[in-house]
Amino acid sequence: MPLGGAYHASKWALEALNETLAHEVADFGVKVTVIEPAGFATRSGKNPDPLDNGHVAEADPAYDGLRRRLAGVMGKQPAGDPAAAARALIKIADSDDPPLRVLFGQGFYPMLQQVYADRLKTWADWQDLSREAQGKLDQEDR
Repeated sequence: MPLGGAYHASKWALEALNETLAHEVADFGVKVTVIEPAGFATRSGKNPDPLDNGHVAEADPAYDGLRRRLAGVMGKQPAGDPAAAARALIKIADSDDPPLRVLFGQGFYPMLQQVYADRLKTWADWQDLSREAQGKLDQEDR
């Protein structure tokens, strides 16, 4: 999502850390689940606005249109109930076979289906270049 570079970089870093941790501790019977939540009504019963949370640099007018479009999308997302999320989390903790990742909230699944379909297509379209980038170190033509 635009305008969230630092936020998303930190989330991807934690996801990678937890995925690695899951593999490292699996032989000890320890399970790790990454919860990927949508917006939840944690502030006065409303879905928090990530573009107006008191921790954003002064707005650059060049991004006004983008901010308006994002606010329109964010405003349509239903706020999740934190109590329902807590109950779902307990179900995961009580599960004998919890997932590595789980989405909490509505709207993510269709979006992620498209994101991953686009990634798979791009990787397939560029597979020849990917193989070329590997090179052939065992050859004398270096």
